Amino acid sequence: MTITNPYILAAIGTGFTFLMTALGAATIFLIRKEMKQGMQSAFLGFAAGVMIAASVWSLLIPSMEQAKELGMPEWLPAGGGFVLGGLFLLALDKALPHLHPGSDEPEGPKSSLKRTTMLVFAVTLHNIPEGMAVGLSFALSTSAGASTTLA
Repeated sequence: MTITNPYILAAIGTGFTFLMTALGAATIFLIRKEMKQGMQSAFLGFAAGVMIAASVWSLLIPSMEQAKELGMPEWLPAGGGFVLGGLFLLALDKALPHLHPGSDEPEGPKSSLKRTTMLVFAVTLHNIPEGMAVGLSFALSTSAGASTTLA
């Protein structure tokens, strides 16, 4: 049985992504109460490397390959999307009051929101493009193949 409904595929992809995020977050239970600064830096560096690699190999390179197939300059959709995505996040960063973990001063417009609510806004700000990528990948998986989606 092959599932081709893009909404069901997006729900499956989002559920899988949620489970992997929860699994990654659960690794905190394997660590002592106090984490040394060097270990924290190593974990953050590893996470950043994985996200950069995923961006390049799963988003930017396929975008460039598809542009080439369509006879467009390879850099145009990838570069344009990259710039537009950055501007989108910058606009959200300016429009939403939020608080970064470890920070005492909120960013964005002045607000009387609680600290917890502003942290939720910061996490939401981060998850919007991730959700867009997952949804788009699963919606396109019926035409581009499952290998693109699983990457």
